[in-house]
Amino acid sequence: MQLKVFSRNNIFFLLFLYLTLIIGFIYGENLNHGAYSDWVKVNRDLIKDFSNNFTYTFLNYDSYGHRHSPIYLILLSLFLDLGFDIGQVRFIHLHLSISLIVIFYQCLRLIFTNINNNYLFLLSLIIFLSPTFRSLAIWPDSRLPGLIFFVLTIYFFLRFKITNNLRYTWYTCGSLLISSYISPNFSVFFPYFFFLFLKKFKLIKLNLLMIFNFLASLPIFYYIFILDVNFMTGGTPGFNNSEGISMSFNFSNKIMIISSIIFFHLSPVLIISNFHKSFSSFLINRSIILTLKKIVSNKA
Repeated sequence: MQLKVFSRNNIFFLLFLYLTLIIGFIYGENLNHGAYSDWVKVNRDLIKDFSNNFTYTFLNYDSYGHRHSPIYLILLSLFLDLGFDIGQVRFIHLHLSISLIVIFYQCLRLIFTNINNNYLFLLSLIIFLSPTFRSLAIWPDSRLPGLIFFVLTIYFFLRFKITNNLRYTWYTCGSLLISSYISPNFSVFFPYFFFLFLKKFKLIKLNLLMIFNFLASLPIFYYIFILDVNFMTGGTPGFNNSEGISMSFNFSNKIMIISSIIFFHLSPVLIISNFHKSFSSFLINRSIILTLKKIVSNKA
């Protein structure tokens, strides 16, 4: 029997997961351990300082030891200017964060057109169970809104692939630009998307888009290199006052973490039987060749 879109059970499940997030907000849930310390040691004071003395805080942002862009924290400080208190700002941020689930669901609809929307809606709710999502939604941080706009970038790119409409190249780059300004690590995807656009359109059709992206990037370069507010080389606050993590801290630990992440995302490919057989065959043949070469060299 065909399920209706947004069945009653799914709505109840959504409300239940939303309620758990509200309870986590009330009791200070911090499943990823670091979100609360980032909030207490840096983000909360920055939002207040942007509200109280914007110019000084903006020009001395790198002194706070924060590696993330000030854009989103400035936005949150505007709510303080409107009369909200810091607890209400957190509550507003929590509800803005839920937009990630909505946009992710829309992406799923574009990808899996033959699957009932009710199942896709249920799948999108899994984000509610992510410890990182829950922690960063409860304790405001720039990473989550940066991710939201990056997922929106993917949505616009999917629309571009379906329609081949030039306007979606602008929507994609515009959303990615906002994402990068909020969380600069997403800027690395600009060459990737632009290369895919070039495969569909001639360079002359993308000239204005290139100029727009170049001009839009100038403010951040001016901020970092001319005003010398290079926050990207700053450290990250630890859980207490005696802790601090710089970008050069514990390279071996970072190698282990990064390699684990890469292996995790490659695991679906690695377990495919054809890939496994081909790779095993390559290793066996390679071993045989190396063994024969060693025997021949020893005889010589």
